[in-house]
Amino acid sequence: MADRVVPVRFVPLTPARLAADLAGWINGLDLARPRIGIDGPAEIGTAELADAIAAELPPLGRSAVRVSTVWWWRPASLRLEFGKTDVDMLLSGWVDNAALRRELFDPLGPGGTGRYLRRLRDPLTDRSVREDRMQANDQAVLLLDGPFLRAGGLPLDAIVHLQVSAGTLARSLAPDRQWWLPAFDRYLGEDQPVKSAAVVVAYDHPAAPAVSWAGRPS
Repeated sequence: MADRVVPVRFVPLTPARLAADLAGWINGLDLARPRIGIDGPAEIGTAELADAIAAELPPLGRSAVRVSTVWWWRPASLRLEFGKTDVDMLLSGWVDNAALRRELFDPLGPGGTGRYLRRLRDPLTDRSVREDRMQANDQAVLLLDGPFLRAGGLPLDAIVHLQVSAGTLARSLAPDRQWWLPAFDRYLGEDQPVKSAAVVVAYDHPAAPAVSWAGRPS
């Protein structure tokens, strides 16, 4: 797997400062109910960073809607239709993007009702999750974590991309997910999240991250 790194200027900071700065940046966006993607696989700590950002929002007068794409995987019969290691399907067919738009993005988008679903399907049991809809207030922030967010074409207002080396990713993925490595390589080359992300975080060492604000809003 080849690294595809775009040279940018990174500023090192502590994990706590990273979460606080990202929350402050989100709060400063001129958007009602901003929809922000935290782009990276769960194995490198993507969900944990999203949770840390969410914890920084209430003091700013914001509430967080925390969602992970793993709860929006399509049924196994569909996502594994072409085999258990099909890279094309992993990139574009595992997540039910149509349902995400209908049940989450549209309600939280401009003119939306604010009534949303946080989870659709349990990834372990492959069964639908029967959850009541929740009501987001006007100051809510959607924080969606997951890999390949740019590939899904979701209407995110901005993406925070977690950049790690090929070696770090290979060490982080479980043996049964090593086949994901070519998908990440394709994603970096075809969708170029480093170029299009509003924020890029160097995340090889989550205890010592570094941030670049050089990207442009999505």
